Amino acid sequence: MKPMNSTPDYRTLLQEAWQEMRQMRAELEALTPKPPEPIAIIGMDCRFPGGANSPEAYWQLLQNGRDAITEVPPDRWDVDTYYDPNPDAPGKLYSRHGGF
Repeated sequence: MKPMNSTPDYRTLLQEAWQEMRQMRAELEALTPKPPEPIAIIGMDCRFPGGANSPEAYWQLLQNGRDAITEVPPDRWDVDTYYDPNPDAPGKLYSRHGGF
């Protein structure tokens, strides 16, 4: 323990302050958002209900106010096997309709 009236060790104090500043800078850099990286969209595919298989066809469907919700097509699955009007029936669907 140093006596109270001794001269402070400025070198040690500066080294400790410098170390603290480096640590704070590292923490700040970790919190600073990184600049966004450029991306390229090289392809796109769509499959919307109502046979709209492109963004343009889907937009047309919306503009025309078409309802793309239909009864489950038989080539998708046998709706009678999975349908039950009771929404609490385990393992069953309570709707015969969907976007196909």
